[in-house]
Amino acid sequence: MTRGKFIVFEGGEGAGKSVLIERLKSELPDIVYTQDPGGTPLGLHVRNFLMSDKSAYIDARAELLLFLAARTELIAKVIAPALASGKHVISNRFSLSSIAYQVYGRERPELLSFVQDITKVIHGDCIPDATILLDVTPEVGIERVRSRTEEATRFDNEDIAFHARVREGFKKHAGEYGKPFVIDSDKPLEEVWTNVLATVQSVI
Repeated sequence: MTRGKFIVFEGGEGAGKSVLIERLKSELPDIVYTQDPGGTPLGLHVRNFLMSDKSAYIDARAELLLFLAARTELIAKVIAPALASGKHVISNRFSLSSIAYQVYGRERPELLSFVQDITKVIHGDCIPDATILLDVTPEVGIERVRSRTEEATRFDNEDIAFHARVREGFKKHAGEYGKPFVIDSDKPLEEVWTNVLATVQSVI
């Protein structure tokens, strides 16, 4: 059986990942959709903890390890079985986010080689075929976040300098996990949506 394609959406806060993936679910319903962290009971528990103020004072290394643990479970329980059965998978975030947020955002460059090495072990054969980076400038992204009705996460509330470092990390390492497609997410939603749909269709 032919292995399915694995596509990852990445980008800073307010880039539009969740909105665009919801549209994809209607347009391409046979794809397996998931999020990182999330997608498994462990992943959801980790997500709820790390996105809340309960984890505000967690050590940067502990934060990273929790993300890695949730990702390991997600690969084992959701992504690997789906790909092996021939299904395509789209994930809202994946390993590139750990580099962008925990290495660049947290200003911990000494963790970069560790993340890159452990990611090879965690991924196994589940290497993304494509990474779609929705590149949003921090000012635009945070303005969108502030206009939402839902409660802001701990990461939403970081300062502009943090989000600028995260963007730098995304752009510097976008090609490490599958073929990179960088889409300007500052543009109007309909224009971004047209580019996203065409990109996903070209991969699958």
